[in-house]
Amino acid sequence: MPASSEETLLIARLEARIAALEAALDQRSRDLRLLQRHACKRDLIAIERLAAGLPPLPLGAFEPVFWQETTDLTQEDVRETLEDLWASLAQVEPAGVDRIAKPLP
Repeated sequence: MPASSEETLLIARLEARIAALEAALDQRSRDLRLLQRHACKRDLIAIERLAAGLPPLPLGAFEPVFWQETTDLTQEDVRETLEDLWASLAQVEPAGVDRIAKPLP
């Protein structure tokens, strides 16, 4: 039984719609792969949470999700951590004021 012209038009319209959706999905996939290549870990987590309907993570350098445990400790780690801790406890210091004047041994 041959398809009527109305059915043929419907099939053509649906095939065109499927093609457009597939093209949009391909573009979206390319965009997401580009984001994954160039965005930092925190940004990727924030995007993932927002896309899932969750609130973004609070800002902060000491969030457990970003901890990378290691037994290696460098002098730079200690200085940065102390500066962050002082900044979180004390009033804002004028620019150029260094709370930790002496280098650590």
